[in-house]
Amino acid sequence: MVSFNMLSSLVRAFFALWALLLCVINIANAVMAFDKKKYLFGSIGTILFLPIYFFWQVMFDYVLYESGGSLNVVSNAMVNLDWIYWLLIFVVLTVFTVILLVYNVHYERNNLTVNSIKLYLDQVDCGVCCYKENGRVMFTNMTMNQLCIKLTGTQLLNGNQFYEATKDQILSIGEERWRFSSRDISIGNEHMREIIATNVTSEYLKTQQLEKDKLELSKINQELQNYNLSIDEVVRHQEILQAKINIHDEMNRLMLSTVATDSDDISNLDKIFAFWQENASLLSMEAEENKQEVMSHKIEELARALKIRLVWKDESVTILSEEERNIFYVAAQEAIANASKHAKADRMIISIVKVDGHIECRFINNGELPDKEITFTGGLSNLEKLIKKQGASIRVSSDKQFVLSLIFLNKK
Repeated sequence: MVSFNMLSSLVRAFFALWALLLCVINIANAVMAFDKKKYLFGSIGTILFLPIYFFWQVMFDYVLYESGGSLNVVSNAMVNLDWIYWLLIFVVLTVFTVILLVYNVHYERNNLTVNSIKLYLDQVDCGVCCYKENGRVMFTNMTMNQLCIKLTGTQLLNGNQFYEATKDQILSIGEERWRFSSRDISIGNEHMREIIATNVTSEYLKTQQLEKDKLELSKINQELQNYNLSIDEVVRHQEILQAKINIHDEMNRLMLSTVATDSDDISNLDKIFAFWQENASLLSMEAEENKQEVMSHKIEELARALKIRLVWKDESVTILSEEERNIFYVAAQEAIANASKHAKADRMIISIVKVDGHIECRFINNGELPDKEITFTGGLSNLEKLIKKQGASIRVSSDKQFVLSLIFLNKK
């Protein structure tokens, strides 16, 4: 039988190192288990630590004994045991220690723990911070701590001070935009305040682009209005010029005919006078027709400018009275402008029909349907007021297509 104290110094040193490693591992096992609130496995780690530390202390006492010191009874009995018993005990303790270590590592990787939550929150793109009313920080992830350093130049140590620096605002940090929002929360019996930081850089850039597009759209709208006014002016001058030409030609013809007629020929004079009356009536009718042609031309020009194809259906606009036609043309301009601006339409059907004692003018576009309730604002509001003064009504529907209806009552 070879006792432990008869082994060489190198072998005893190996056992001492073995014992020291097992002590460290079991301390780590106990701490990991207690941290996960696994008190049973934490106790097992503590129990395994005690015998290993005892054997390490025995070896330490024997080293002191070899240097001239004394050896107590327990240590003397242990070093006189066969070294095989020491080996078996160390193997058994090592097996249990390794099993406990494997369990702790497996539990950490496959279960939700405080460490796994902290690891996850350190990897998310948003900042998270929880602190008590006195400012004591209970939790913060790496993103929030880095934001605090960039904003204040110091670590996130006081929640109240950090809240004063952010105050639920959108702040520029470097080349990025961060939105800070806070709320009161309760965890168990603890009342705390939570601050969340969200990166809104992409949304901010899109908002800026939207503002630019809005300005460009307003500019285009103003240009269209100016173009519309210029069309009115050109058409008006053209109408006046054409009326002057027609009047001039007719007057010249009638004057020549009158001069060429014998003053004694009463029948011819009566015919010439009848021509004068007829031409006066025709000039009056032509002026009215020119007015309607001008308004129709104006509608067509506006549609072409906005790249909308007009399709006229059913009855002609001539079934409307003069006042109704004026309202009709105003409504048509507003419907075409709104179809281009809001619905992005490229086609509009204009239908005039007689329905149950009244005339209904429908403006149907093939654009996008509105995603909210339609309210009469801007041009539609003014149109509604004008229509009510004339005893008519207006309505809209957007089931499958957007339809603006203009209804003139008491028509038979």
